[in-house]
Amino acid sequence: MFKHGILSVAALLLLALQIHGQEQSATPTAASPQAVCKFLNERMQSALPQIPTLCAGTQDTSGYYEINVFSPKDVLEGDMRRAWSSALFQTLEATVSEKSLKGACSAKEPTCVVNVTDSFMAKEGIRYRLILDMREVSGVLAEVGAFHGTEFSDPWYFAWWDTLMISKVSEHPQSKASAEWIVKKACEDYLQAGALTFRVRNKPPPSCTVLLSTDKALYIEIDFSDFLRALVSDNAADLPKTFGKAFDGTAYDGQVIIKSPWMSMSDGTQQRVYYTIPLLDLEFLFEEIQSGARSEADSHIILVSRYRGEGQTTMTKLLRSDQNDSLIVRNAAIVNVKFGQNNTVSLQTTDGAEWRMSEENLLRCGVSPGSDVLILVVPEKTPSMSVQRGGEPCRLDVSFVSGW
Repeated sequence: MFKHGILSVAALLLLALQIHGQEQSATPTAASPQAVCKFLNERMQSALPQIPTLCAGTQDTSGYYEINVFSPKDVLEGDMRRAWSSALFQTLEATVSEKSLKGACSAKEPTCVVNVTDSFMAKEGIRYRLILDMREVSGVLAEVGAFHGTEFSDPWYFAWWDTLMISKVSEHPQSKASAEWIVKKACEDYLQAGALTFRVRNKPPPSCTVLLSTDKALYIEIDFSDFLRALVSDNAADLPKTFGKAFDGTAYDGQVIIKSPWMSMSDGTQQRVYYTIPLLDLEFLFEEIQSGARSEADSHIILVSRYRGEGQTTMTKLLRSDQNDSLIVRNAAIVNVKFGQNNTVSLQTTDGAEWRMSEENLLRCGVSPGSDVLILVVPEKTPSMSVQRGGEPCRLDVSFVSGW
């Protein structure tokens, strides 16, 4: 009986394992990376049969799908830019929800990493590398909905291009010295482009210098000597075809800053002009102009209305009176760190503000010159600042000191 009982249990366990194995094999698994590529390729060819689009898919050791989408034509800076990129965006949206792919490139495993290049980008060693899943697509579509956009509208087009631009990577090594060399040439081109205007208006040209440089990012300061001249929107008109062009074949992040001296206002406050414009957005606008997708005049309107932000414009208060009820978001970086008394630290950020915090905060979040920070100002709340540490936001307890 005893031996018979052992054999029965073993037989039951074997049967259970066999059934479990059958259930596992019957459970649908995600489609292969090659199947994902086949779907992408067929969708792109159906949308634009006149333009070849190639796709190659592999799975790496971590289980991620590497999906490489490539056009052997110069589609992203040529006359098919809007058509090809729109077809790509539409295809990416369809990929995450395609039932035949059985969850591949959705919010489930495996994760799809999509690399996008064309002939021009391949020569420059540049590509867009984005993680494609349902969450990414939902975020894009939520932004489109916030602007009441529809498929193929400008809000839809801008939202997808914002996603591409922040995923831009370079195969070439980047360095602080190389970046500063590019800035020097871009500054010369910008001042040359506006030289006639400065002479006609009998105004001195602005200075153009590097405020902060790292191996990954550049913050360039264009400093006007005249408050009203800095305030005029057309001083940004030449930025896409100078700075945008100069950095187009690179993957540097950062901003161009347009500023003026402090000026005494009628209410006794000290104010100035302080505009910030991301380099990646200037590159996008240059590509729009270069491809013929948009005129210089249209690009200028978009720059001022969509991409131009504002930094610290008042000396002693964080916000102007007309901003007190506004939600303010600033992307900046740490320029200087100064240690003071009683374990306090002063930070100067590229948005033109100075902040105070404790040394404990500095060490806890690993803050140093060049660190990227996100500044959030909510009405009637203490301003917050966070820095990325280990892929997660680390919040700093800060207080505003002054504009610098």
